Amino acid sequence: METALRQLVIRVAKALDHQDIALGIFLFIEGAFDNTSCDSMCSALTRHGVDQTVVRWIRATLEDRLATTAFGGVSRGVVVSRSCHQGDLSPLLLCLVVSELLVRLNVWSVYPQG
Repeated sequence: METALRQLVIRVAKALDHQDIALGIFLFIEGAFDNTSCDSMCSALTRHGVDQTVVRWIRATLEDRLATTAFGGVSRGVVVSRSCHQGDLSPLLLCLVVSELLVRLNVWSVYPQG
């Protein structure tokens, strides 16, 4: 984090020295795993060249999971659908989605620092 802040300060100082416009926008992504859609993750996987069989498997893993409860000898299943499965793949999938944001910012000549 210190390196990222140092690089940002150096970049802003250079812009000010050259009398360029310097604008900082800070983004804090709270609840990123819970609010990232399955569609955006699967689209990012496809854009990164992941085989469609793997993409379909990941989609099936993320969507419509069944939670079973038992009370008084009666078992009930409930379909649970959340934005993102809280498992081992979540950080990787989120990184792919954020990578898309960074690519778009670079196309617009915006300097992202993370």
